Amino acid sequence: MAVTNHEQISRSFTFLNQGLYPYVKREMQKVYGERWLRIISSSMSDNSPIKLSPEEILGNDVFTLLKVIIGQWNQVFSKNLGYAEGALVSELMEASNSWAHQSHFSTEDTYRTLDTIARLLKAISAPETGIVEQDKQKVLKELFSKQAEKDSNTDKLAEIIKHQNFQNTSLLIRALTHRSYVHENPQEGEHNERLEFLGDALLTFLSGEYLYRRYPEKGEDELTRRRSALVDEKQLAKFAIEVGLDRRMRLGKGATLEGGYQNPNLLSSAFEAVVAAYYLDNNYDTEAVRAVVEPLFDSVPESIVELRSNVDSKNRFQEWVQRNITQIPPKYVTVQVGGSSHAPEFVAKVVVGNKEYGQGKGRSKKDAEKAAAENALARLEKSRLM
Repeated sequence: MAVTNHEQISRSFTFLNQGLYPYVKREMQKVYGERWLRIISSSMSDNSPIKLSPEEILGNDVFTLLKVIIGQWNQVFSKNLGYAEGALVSELMEASNSWAHQSHFSTEDTYRTLDTIARLLKAISAPETGIVEQDKQKVLKELFSKQAEKDSNTDKLAEIIKHQNFQNTSLLIRALTHRSYVHENPQEGEHNERLEFLGDALLTFLSGEYLYRRYPEKGEDELTRRRSALVDEKQLAKFAIEVGLDRRMRLGKGATLEGGYQNPNLLSSAFEAVVAAYYLDNNYDTEAVRAVVEPLFDSVPESIVELRSNVDSKNRFQEWVQRNITQIPPKYVTVQVGGSSHAPEFVAKVVVGNKEYGQGKGRSKKDAEKAAAENALARLEKSRLM
């Protein structure tokens, strides 16, 4: 049975723990002598239902080891490790937290995490470095294989756009025809705006279904944000360029002079229209469309989707409030509701006037406030107020 990305990361964190523990113990003893364990113990949480000794915790909990390195950085570890290694430790703390909470790890995420683990183990001359390097190379091969498949499918859609798979080429021509072209050439018939409407609906549905299957652990708010990131104007414009629409759109002279072939709005609209045209050309077959758009969805790095889905949710909500309700910024009320000392949980509410617009949870006040803003945006979108 194939090893999942989550299982692969679990295995690598086990080797990281094995390599870090003796290193941390040795370096702490150099500075604190026999007091080293007592100093570490004072910063450990005592929330585990199973009572373990501090050494047992350190021998089994990689997050605690990484936390010790950060907490004792200036006093102990900066003597032998530099800024780059400190950044590796911080990155692995985030990855460890995500792994503990069963977050989705793409193959790209898995490779990046294994690479970071291998680099940190190498920096401390741990014998486990070679094992993690071997695992990293296996993941790298899988990554290359998947990328080749994505490239092949992108080429497939590009070939479709070159008329190779269209039975009714007039549909494709209409999808590529902007209003400005028809205005200057009335005899050319219909422009692509009706197809754009249909393509938008298709992509919204297919991206939503794709995300629903890919992230079974995520809730409505986050799926809504990720869908918006996956089919927003900027991303669809990139898809359009990848499959060659920037060279095939039919634009009027005015739109051309204004840089229409590089205009994200025109590119994304043309992409939506081509998707709709392909759907109609295949007798309303959603599976045919799914086969060519899902590889494009797959080609978007997980980190990009997550970054776009998280960026500026508070700013976006504030802009909506100031456009539609009041110039006074929204107010966030945040309280800690549980969790442990190293993984607390916060709940935030976002309020405008006396009305609550959203609520969210997070491992920090910042994350909880962001989640509350995202929840507010999702509610507005669901109510068609945005």
